[in-house]
Amino acid sequence: MQPFVTGHEELIHDIKYDFYGKHIATASSDQHIKVFDFDAATTSWILNDSWKAHDSSILRVSWAHPEFSSSKILASCSFDRTVKVWEEQPMELHGSGRRWTRLATLAIESYGPIYDVKFAPNHLGLKLGCIGSDGIFRIYESLEPNDLTNWALTIEIPILSQSLPAKSLQSSFAIEWCPSKFTKTEKFIVVALDQGFIYTSVPKDTDAGEDGGSEKYIKVCDLPEHNGLIRSVSWAPSMGRSYHLIATGCKDGYVRIFKATETPTGDFKIEALAKMNDHQCEVWRVNWNLTGTILSSAGDDGKLRLWKCNYLSEWKCMSVINTSNRSDSRSIEHEISKSR
Repeated sequence: MQPFVTGHEELIHDIKYDFYGKHIATASSDQHIKVFDFDAATTSWILNDSWKAHDSSILRVSWAHPEFSSSKILASCSFDRTVKVWEEQPMELHGSGRRWTRLATLAIESYGPIYDVKFAPNHLGLKLGCIGSDGIFRIYESLEPNDLTNWALTIEIPILSQSLPAKSLQSSFAIEWCPSKFTKTEKFIVVALDQGFIYTSVPKDTDAGEDGGSEKYIKVCDLPEHNGLIRSVSWAPSMGRSYHLIATGCKDGYVRIFKATETPTGDFKIEALAKMNDHQCEVWRVNWNLTGTILSSAGDDGKLRLWKCNYLSEWKCMSVINTSNRSDSRSIEHEISKSR
C-alpha cells in the first residue's frame, strides 16, 4: 500500500475503484472530481483528469459496470441537490479538464442535498439509485442502452415517516444493493439517520396496485440496535452461503455485523452476529472484500481495521493499519491461521 497526493484543496468525501481496480475516482468539497489511472510500470497513480463537477461539495461517486458502455461511466452526487452522469472521452488529452463530459443531470426532483448514489449490480440492468435529505429513495433507469443521456425516474420510495426536524442537525443517508444474482427478487438496503431498512421487489405475478408506484418494492425488515447515525452499510457477496452478511458503521463507535436469512414467505430473519467498538470513536466506512470473508472498517481514530470470523464463529480484528502505513503487532498470517 502506497499513499499518493490527490491535489484536492478540501476534504475528500469518497474514493472508489472501478470494476477492474485500475482506475480511482475521488470526490471532494472543492467541487471537483479527480480520476486516476494505475501505471503498472511505476506502480503509481497518474492523474487522468480533474474537473469542476458540481456547484457544492461532492459526497459520493459510483462507477457503472463496463458491460454497459465502451467508455467509462461515472455518477456523482452533491449538496447542490443533483446527480450527474459522466462519460470519459478517450480522444481528449489527460489533465485537459475536458476528458469527462456530462451525459445527464438527475434527481432534480429532490428537495435537499443528495447523500449517496450507486449503480445497481449489472445483472439488474443499468439502474442508478440515490437518496437525499428529503428521505426519498429514487431509482433511475436507462431505457435506451445506446443513449445514456436518457434516464427515466422509475421509483420513488419515501423512507422517513416525517421530515427532518432542523437543517442544522447532522444527517446520514446511504444505499446498498444486494450483490447476489441468485436471489429471486431485487433487494437493497436504505439507511436514513439511525435506521436501516431492507427492501425487496414484489414478484412479477403479484398485483402491485393500479399505478405500480412505490408499491413495486416492500420493506421486509429493519437493521436493529443502532444508537446513532449509521454512517455506512455494506452487503457482503454471498459466495454460496445460504444467508446474507450485512455490516454497518455507526456514529456510536460500533461496527455491527448482521446475518440475514430469507424465509419462505420472502421476509428476512435478522440476527446480530457481532458488535465491535475497537475504534472507540465514530466509524465512517465499512466494506467487504470480494469473497465476503473479510470486513474493513475506518473510523475517526485514523485507522483501518480488518475483521475476520474465526473457527469459533467469532469476529476478530486481524490487522490494524494506521496513517503511518504500519500494521500493529498482530500478524495477519497468525490471525488467518487461527480462523481456519
